[in-house]
Amino acid sequence: MKLKVVYFGASLAGKSTNVKVLYDKLREKGVTKGDYISMETDENRTLFVEMFLSSLNIDGQKIDIKVLTTPGQFRLHPLRKVIMKGVDGLVFVVDSSKERENINFLVLRETAAVLKEQGFDLYSLPVVVQYNKRDLPDALPIDELEPVCNPWGTEHVEAIATQGKGVLETFQAIVKKILIEKACAKK
Repeated sequence: MKLKVVYFGASLAGKSTNVKVLYDKLREKGVTKGDYISMETDENRTLFVEMFLSSLNIDGQKIDIKVLTTPGQFRLHPLRKVIMKGVDGLVFVVDSSKERENINFLVLRETAAVLKEQGFDLYSLPVVVQYNKRDLPDALPIDELEPVCNPWGTEHVEAIATQGKGVLETFQAIVKKILIEKACAKK
């Protein structure tokens, strides 16, 4: 089985940090295949990160997972469209700081539009919300972030990606949600 997981969120929310830390943790466990690839703009901003995982064996089934990030910059909208094609599940990386509250909402709205153009409904895909940067002094309380950033009422994980906190838990949660949905679709 092959799965595609896309991490999306505002510019500088921590998507690339999440995936790099995840790659390092999974490489230590010997379950990565291929290299960590990161494409950056001239301004050292990430266009996308790609990572392949292999050798995950869940209940006797081999699962290959392709992990990508979308660029956060709005000017790169066309690239987000390409990256979202064929997605099985999403991780919405939310910057918890007060000053980024509105941009989180705009990214969510724009992502819904991208998926709608491709015939997907953002609200029908497996999603996990990660509230990143919980260590910031101006980090908003989860109960203030939830109404704006989690319209699904789905599972959320608190994280400090730079410290590795919540990174593996987020990944495990989205893979589990995707596998449950696929199992239910077969019935």
